[in-house]
Amino acid sequence: MHNVTERTAWIDASRDDYLAWSLLFGPDEDAKKAAYGTMIHERMMKQLVDAGHPMGAMMNHAPVDPMKCVKEEVIECVAGKYRSYSGHCNNVMKPNWGAAIEPMRRLLPALYDDDLSAPHSISIDGSSLPTPTSVSSLFFSHSVAPSSSPVSLLFVQWASFIYDDIAAPLPDHIANGRAAPLPCCRTGFEHPECIAIAKNETTCLPYVRTMPAVVDRCVMGRREQINVQSSYLDASHIYGVTRERAQRLRAYKDGLLEMDDLTYPLSLPRTRSDLRCRNGDCFDGGNGRMNLLPSSAALHTLWMRHHNNLARELKVVNPHWSDEIVYQEARRIVIAQIQHITYSSFLPILLGREAMSRYDLIPRSFGFDSSYDMKLEPTTLNEFAAATGLFFSSLVPQQLGTVSVNGSVARERSIADAFGDPSLLRFADGLEGTIRYLLHNPAPSTGLRMSSSLLGRALGGVDAAAWIIQMGRDHGLPNYGEWRDVCGLPTANHYEDIEFREGVDLTRLRFHYANPADMDLFLAGLAEKPVAGALLGPTFSCILARQFSTIKRGDRFWYENFVFPSAFSDEQLKEMRKTSLSSILCETTGDKLGTIQMDPLMAQDPYTNAPMPCNSSNLLKMDLTVWKDVEQNKKFPITRELLEKALKMGQEQFLRLQEAEGKRITENGGILSSGRSSAFSHSSLLAPKLESLDIAVTAGVLRETTKILVSGNFSLSDAGIPPNLEMSTLQMLLPEIDLSEVIGNFKPFLTYDKSENRSNCLPQALPCDHTNKFRSASGWCNNIRFPHYGNSFQPMRRLLPPAYDDGFDTPRTRAKSGRQLPSARRVSNKIHHDQPIFHTKFTHLLMQYGQILDHDMMHSPIARGAEEKVLNCTRCDSHESLSVHCFPIPIDHDDPHFPAFHSDGSRRCMPFTRSLLGQVKLGYRNQLNQLSSFLDASTIYGSTDCEMRRLRLFKQGKLNFTDLGFNREALPQGQQERDCRLLPAKMCFVAGDERNNEQPGLTVLHTIFMREHNRVAVQLGKINPSWNDEHIFQETRRIMMAKLQHITYNEWLPIVLGWETMEKYELTPTRNGYFNGYDAHCDASISQEMSTSAFRFGHSLVRNVLPRMNSSMQNDTIGIEMKNSFNNPFGVYERQHGHIESILMGLVGSGGMAFDRHVVAALRNHLFQKPGGPLTGLDLPAVNIQRARDHGVPAYNNYRELCGLKRARNFFDLAEAMDGDAIRAFSETYESVDDIDLFPGIMSERPRKGSLVGPTLGCLIGEQMQRLKKCDRFFYESDVESVRFTEAQLSEIRQTSMAKMLCANSYWAAKIQPNVFLMPDELTNAPVSCEDLPAMDFKEWSDRESCTVDNYMIPLGATKRVTPCMSCTCTAQGTECHAMTVQNCDSLMKDFPEEQVKRDSVCVVQCAEQMKKKLVRRARSSQ
Repeated sequence: MHNVTERTAWIDASRDDYLAWSLLFGPDEDAKKAAYGTMIHERMMKQLVDAGHPMGAMMNHAPVDPMKCVKEEVIECVAGKYRSYSGHCNNVMKPNWGAAIEPMRRLLPALYDDDLSAPHSISIDGSSLPTPTSVSSLFFSHSVAPSSSPVSLLFVQWASFIYDDIAAPLPDHIANGRAAPLPCCRTGFEHPECIAIAKNETTCLPYVRTMPAVVDRCVMGRREQINVQSSYLDASHIYGVTRERAQRLRAYKDGLLEMDDLTYPLSLPRTRSDLRCRNGDCFDGGNGRMNLLPSSAALHTLWMRHHNNLARELKVVNPHWSDEIVYQEARRIVIAQIQHITYSSFLPILLGREAMSRYDLIPRSFGFDSSYDMKLEPTTLNEFAAATGLFFSSLVPQQLGTVSVNGSVARERSIADAFGDPSLLRFADGLEGTIRYLLHNPAPSTGLRMSSSLLGRALGGVDAAAWIIQMGRDHGLPNYGEWRDVCGLPTANHYEDIEFREGVDLTRLRFHYANPADMDLFLAGLAEKPVAGALLGPTFSCILARQFSTIKRGDRFWYENFVFPSAFSDEQLKEMRKTSLSSILCETTGDKLGTIQMDPLMAQDPYTNAPMPCNSSNLLKMDLTVWKDVEQNKKFPITRELLEKALKMGQEQFLRLQEAEGKRITENGGILSSGRSSAFSHSSLLAPKLESLDIAVTAGVLRETTKILVSGNFSLSDAGIPPNLEMSTLQMLLPEIDLSEVIGNFKPFLTYDKSENRSNCLPQALPCDHTNKFRSASGWCNNIRFPHYGNSFQPMRRLLPPAYDDGFDTPRTRAKSGRQLPSARRVSNKIHHDQPIFHTKFTHLLMQYGQILDHDMMHSPIARGAEEKVLNCTRCDSHESLSVHCFPIPIDHDDPHFPAFHSDGSRRCMPFTRSLLGQVKLGYRNQLNQLSSFLDASTIYGSTDCEMRRLRLFKQGKLNFTDLGFNREALPQGQQERDCRLLPAKMCFVAGDERNNEQPGLTVLHTIFMREHNRVAVQLGKINPSWNDEHIFQETRRIMMAKLQHITYNEWLPIVLGWETMEKYELTPTRNGYFNGYDAHCDASISQEMSTSAFRFGHSLVRNVLPRMNSSMQNDTIGIEMKNSFNNPFGVYERQHGHIESILMGLVGSGGMAFDRHVVAALRNHLFQKPGGPLTGLDLPAVNIQRARDHGVPAYNNYRELCGLKRARNFFDLAEAMDGDAIRAFSETYESVDDIDLFPGIMSERPRKGSLVGPTLGCLIGEQMQRLKKCDRFFYESDVESVRFTEAQLSEIRQTSMAKMLCANSYWAAKIQPNVFLMPDELTNAPVSCEDLPAMDFKEWSDRESCTVDNYMIPLGATKRVTPCMSCTCTAQGTECHAMTVQNCDSLMKDFPEEQVKRDSVCVVQCAEQMKKKLVRRARSSQ
């Protein structure tokens, strides 16, 4: 195996040249074995040529002795999901392409002196080329270049990092058990692979030829060089190119790479005792070059940490994944991120936009890349490995060091001294300081320069410039002139034909290279003037662009490819595109970097690339939940038998309690009959739908089962539950018990079964149709994987665990001290008393639109008595004497409005009924939302199919309406309102939400939305006469939802939250294109905090009197007293006072109340009061406070912490968010700052600058509105292809404004302010003619009939197989094509002509082996 010279060679391992060799290259037994037979072929061919045989006759002939050809053929390739380590089988038809230990590819044939293997050394005129050392000394500057480069030192390190991933030309070496470099400069040592540089009596720079590679089929030919790395951008320098090395680096625990301390995320890699670096052992990694410099070790370390961070997150997302799957998925993500950073950040700087575009290197902004070409060989170019790829060596600085967080430089030393010594990373702040040094310092300017360390000392005495020149000649790289031809540049007959960098000495060049075409590629490429917008000249840019083009187009696993089964999903690819090097550097240093520029590959500057904090929201982080397989239920140690026993006991207990309560209600007259009482009105407003009553029975059984499990009536230890668990632990564990296998056994006993056929009103078909662009009424299947998310009749979610007195069910009534909290009415009197302050900036419409939104998102019903009757919870003892669902509010002795006692001497309480039970799991009590959570215009259309059908006209796609004569398109009339106070004179109205008659302003907006639906339906019908009623209705409904969402996020929310909060929660609509943040693992369900407190902030904005104005927005008639208009839309019928139109003008032309803690008397003392009964009303703020206590919502102080404010230790700590009067009121009302209820707390905060509301309220609303956007697959700006609008349609929807909608649907509106949520003024919001407001153009909804793909006509909605393995669907947005999964390759090849299958890369990837076997069978049959 080894010749005599190598067996007898001896090497001093302590020498610098040994250290340089071991770090740069190291031994490779496999490569050595592979090269042995090739060297024999070389000698054989040389002898035959010397004997007179023509070389051309021998080219491509098989070897004489095939046993001496060490070439392992890949027997079979499996088209799997994960890459091999070596790169083999990336191309299933050419499995060796791009693999490690394979020959490098060339753009031009090799130019050897003997046309076979002798290094190139002769110029065009036959004279010798200048020696590499003279080229280095004459043309490469040794001086320190000015640091004027626009790139950072991190750019230089990244260039080296990428080079190490795809190129590793390996010199021949000793591999006889004592691996070492060949001692080419030792006196008396001779070896055919030694071609020392400038060897004479005084100097010798060692150079060993790159080992030859075995070419395909071991045929004879010109010498080709080996690449021991895979040619793909696949992080092989991190993970290794062999399975053995990859296994050595793994921890075999949860997919992690082995590090010094796996429990510490910021640990360093393990060290290797078999390989020494200066000052200690080297770090162990996929490639020895990671130890070259502290900077290279640092970057490798951070990527290893990043792998482990990804693995940990993936394990959390998919706890059932094995170590192997977690490891491979983390590796797959790391590779994709390196590819994304390289092509989106690194190459644009290096090559410029023109080359990026010309060679199709720009990553896509959405969707998949279909440019994979399996006929394209992606193998690393010899020209890249031996010349162009090493351009970064001219950018290496003179020294490296560290920079502290405060910017001070330390530990600075020359590159020569830092070479081979990564020990700096072991010091405190060593790694972070090294990265900061790379970020803070610009690289030296490019050109013919090189660090003095690289020109002598760093590489064991080797001159790097001379060494690279010699390698190019060793590899037979043609000289510069031929490369200009390849790159389409003008022929350079004279030096004046070339644009050189400033300072290049043309006189010297002419003297040493008589012909400019003779210049070595490395020298000439660096001497060229950079292309505009690029870092390098045209020749280097051309070769590099071709290299990276083939890497991208020839990689089956390329991160943007859609080739099955290795492709990422669309959602995963969207997350991948969030990748930035800056965020990864911050994350893997634990934010210890402090600050970082947005583009860390570019030098810092104070304008466009200024440093920002590592915790900045501008640094996006991938959401790995899109890698979640399926939703996993946590397992809880309780047997099915014991669970069934507990449920049976719970069911029996529930029935006993129901029976006992029914008797008490009958005996005590606990049912309210129909009448105009506040309790009946309130209960009617919050009436449960029949579907909710069904769920409440199940919830009641689960509540009693929970009580049994946590009480002494059932042994927890018998159930497999550990004894003595704290209540907070049980709160977390009990809901995780999986009831799916046993609840069905009890279902027949758990429902009233009185609702309409639920499959008719609430169809829940599975599987979900992901292609349907129309929403369901209930929200079902909005989320394809979790179809119940955000659905109507689902429990609300919680931002914090509940604060029930008993941990599970009893309302929050206890203060921190254990004493009773102040009654909700007392809090209202102290905190929310009326102060008549009007807002000068915002209109009353701001409040009214907010109420529409509230009624679109949430409706939590209250409990009922026997036979669904309204409970009479007016007595203060009704909780004990009547129903456990009663929770009356006591009236204090000093109440300013209500007497403390009734006329009969009994205590007065304000009636209050607890919310209907809605829990669907064991554990704490939860409440239902009867509406879909999404902003889906359910306030217009309803939340069930039955409700929606009852609202439709079933003609022309319209909604039903009533013609009142003076109001030709009023809401339909009906019996929807249970407490209609207009009867019998007039009827109340019907809409998608049954609360539409609550007060006249609400009725008005319902009318506007109904009219707008019908207006849009008419427009769609005109441009699409072939559409039927159903099609028009559904498309109109879809447009109306988009309009509602656009107005909400574009006009209303910015006023309420301010731009800072809008930005924080990513709520700002995009100006063009799509929103790509849909999260399929996100649940849009309304939070308890939003429902009970946060979105009740509008109560502060309501006026005592609704103004009625004329078309000029002037008062010319009496207003409507709010306290007299609850459930009484009389003003809508008053033609003489302007009916709906005057109320609308009043909303737009009058200011609302100022946002503060104060609420008008109409809501605080007279809510739903009887006509003529001033003491019969309710107190809305008190009801809000009591509702939050009923739902177990924790105190205000807890949400300060959640939202980023400091937890208040005492009342004085509230001063940062509240004024002195509010703090004084709280200290007089509550014992402790920890007792303050959420509603009064958030209502008392000062508004943030530019916002209507304070910080905690803004946080709670922002969190909810963010989920309503991110969790909604149908969100109007969504980029989900199956449901999205076309870009042209979306552009039209963005023309929508509330002002234009009012103009289009009001009989009076002629001039109006552009932003109707703001008061009109004379400048920025001056009223304009309705005609001048932008309007939607519905022509973009005109139907298309077909699509064309490669001469195939596909009807709209149809799918056609356009190639054997590619199908395309014609959609309204255009054509969508997808790769098909081949189930049976033999059938495929029978069904389609062979040539068609061969031309289809998707087919070939999946059926390569069958195709090969078919070719073999055909060859055999022809013999």
